[in-house]
Amino acid sequence: MKDNFGSPDSLETLVWDDLRLFVALADEGSLRRAAARTGVSSATVLRRVAALEAYCKGRLLDRNPEGAKPTLLGQQVLDIARDMHGPANDLHRLIAGRRAERSWVSITVTQGLGINWLIPNTAAFQAEHPMIGIDFRISNTVADILRFDSDLAIQMTPPTAADVYAFKLGRMHFELFASQRYLNAHGRPTTVEALRNHRFIEQWDGHVSDGHLVNVLGPVRPIQLVVKVHGSAGAISAIEQGLGIGALPNYSVAFGNQVVPLELPVTAHRDIWLTYRREARDSPEVTATVGWLKTLFDSRQKPWFKDAFVSAAKLPPLCDDAHLRLRS
Repeated sequence: MKDNFGSPDSLETLVWDDLRLFVALADEGSLRRAAARTGVSSATVLRRVAALEAYCKGRLLDRNPEGAKPTLLGQQVLDIARDMHGPANDLHRLIAGRRAERSWVSITVTQGLGINWLIPNTAAFQAEHPMIGIDFRISNTVADILRFDSDLAIQMTPPTAADVYAFKLGRMHFELFASQRYLNAHGRPTTVEALRNHRFIEQWDGHVSDGHLVNVLGPVRPIQLVVKVHGSAGAISAIEQGLGIGALPNYSVAFGNQVVPLELPVTAHRDIWLTYRREARDSPEVTATVGWLKTLFDSRQKPWFKDAFVSAAKLPPLCDDAHLRLRS
């Protein structure tokens, strides 16, 4: 009997990367966001999804001004593609190991912890594990581990899905900070009541339902809010430039930010969670990366990650990493 493996409809002609781009576009609902997530151009995403639709002989996405949504066929393909993602990753790692190629572990992490804590400490990990590459996915939104956004995610909210494993890395403590420039211009508030005469900066991201300032101080008068920033990099920059008072993690001074803790009795905290799919523990590369992350957040060596609050004014600086500017 003649097989049909050489026909246009056979699995040999299916480009697996087209499925990856299709899943990204379906998840994001936006061509621009899907391109940013996958590291290719919008034109490439559009072209490869069109090729997948031609292969499937049907439209997979309905496109309108509000975004892109899967059709009935698209949802069926999407469910199958997600089921294929885990085994495909396992196969890739197995083959990479056989070929002595680099295996990759992806980590979704916030701006500050990624850019100024994980990345500067990656060299030591690479020296110990030269065949493991780290794919840092810097984001202020919470990764969907079950949808394979990444292998690992560091987030400020514990997961609720049963198939996701969570490990508490440490605790992030917030207090109020200003720059010396701001204090010179507006004076230093010595009581919580005195804050009514000052300006504020609010930071928003996907890890808190309200802004970081509101979480620490509670609601402020609208007239006092002078800057709103999405993401930690902009928030710390606004505080350093003297635009107002804002809420930052207590480790900001130890990690080199040019800000001054006000030492007022208003604080808040968020626990730092490492999350990943349970089956990911079968991967030696993921296991090695998890071990490395646990050492980076060991509160016995890094007191700013302890459960008990310590004011930034009392934290020791990082002598070996004084150049770091943590923006979390």
